[in-house]
Amino acid sequence: MPKITDAFVKSAKPIDGKLTEYADIGEKGLSLRVTPAGVKSWTYRYRNLAGKQKRISLGKYHDVSLAEARERVVKHRATVADGGDPSLDAMKIRESAKQEAEKGTIQQIGNWYFDQCEKGRHRPNVKNPKRQSTIDLERYYFDKHIVPKFGNRLPDDISRAAIQSYVDELEDQYSPSTARQARIILHAIFAFAQRQEIANANPVQFVTVAAQKARERVLNNTELRTVWKALMPPVAIEGAAISACVAYSVLLAMVTLQRRGEVTGMRLSEIDREKKLWTLPGTRTKNHRVHVVPLSELALELIDAALSIRTDKNDFVFSSPRLPGKPVEPKAMTRAFGRMRHALGLIDIRPHDLRRTGTTNLTGENLGFPRFIISKVLNQTDSGGAAAVTAIYDRNDYLPEKRRALDAWAMRLLEIVNDEKREDNVVTLGA
Repeated sequence: MPKITDAFVKSAKPIDGKLTEYADIGEKGLSLRVTPAGVKSWTYRYRNLAGKQKRISLGKYHDVSLAEARERVVKHRATVADGGDPSLDAMKIRESAKQEAEKGTIQQIGNWYFDQCEKGRHRPNVKNPKRQSTIDLERYYFDKHIVPKFGNRLPDDISRAAIQSYVDELEDQYSPSTARQARIILHAIFAFAQRQEIANANPVQFVTVAAQKARERVLNNTELRTVWKALMPPVAIEGAAISACVAYSVLLAMVTLQRRGEVTGMRLSEIDREKKLWTLPGTRTKNHRVHVVPLSELALELIDAALSIRTDKNDFVFSSPRLPGKPVEPKAMTRAFGRMRHALGLIDIRPHDLRRTGTTNLTGENLGFPRFIISKVLNQTDSGGAAAVTAIYDRNDYLPEKRRALDAWAMRLLEIVNDEKREDNVVTLGA
């Protein structure tokens, strides 16, 4: 009998293509089951007080490690010794889970799903909760579009054809983006319902929706100059009310090339003025990794200007004027940008286009930075391998190269804004 170790579990295969059980010598009753398809799971065999042999599943290998499986066996053995029955306890837990969703409607299951998203239990092999901003966005689509259509229906009563017709209607009535969001959320809710054994199938699996087209919009020099001058406080755009706080956040996003939520949520505690660095913790980045952003002189001036107009003296650089102790919401930047766009007659530009515009300038003929370095500036996810592993531990990953790139972009941006060449990258904000 082979000794069960982590290495053995990873390499274990079924014998002769048949369901195979490998007993654990260390914990009596614990076995690793390997199906002909290679699926691995843990089981615990025991006899209850009546002498009846029973078996209980402890979970799949990818969800439960060897150490965790052994810990569960110890607890179950104690339960048996106390006169309990782990299989009955497991049944009660499953029944409780079903009752929590009340074997319920799409609305009830959806609410349970979002609750589990906040705890990081919405998918297998996921330990981290979903970002609150993502949950809020998905709840918005769920409440506005999905609940009115399917909220009172049971999952097994909804066909694939009904969902296909529904997303087609959303695309025609609203937009392809709305249809895609609704499909994504419905797919996640049905998959969750399947795992909780309250839905027999996921009819969303084969529902199709128009693919999202890659956005290619890049602002030209005239548009960049117009946006910069229009948003430089005091903002005076006829027909577009924009606060100085939000305006500064847009300008800083333009200079640093970071995502809108990362900029609006900037904290003083993240900034090292002496080293001119902004360190975003993994809890605030899209790829959940620490990201160090070198700050140009222009970026520091914008930060100082934003701090000078704060009325709520907290840790946030862009403190919300409406919600004390909170930062400006990312959507405030998007809405302000939209009002400015319409008032100035700018065609189809969005805050995220600023990242693409800066990237295009940095990799272009004038500046010529490699795309790899720009990916570090933008904190885009590595493709994998040793480089990705190293990046987890190296917080100063390519820091000198990132600083040169962002300093060069700040200088180039000022050349565009002032329509002239400059010897340095410092600007008087009121100019």
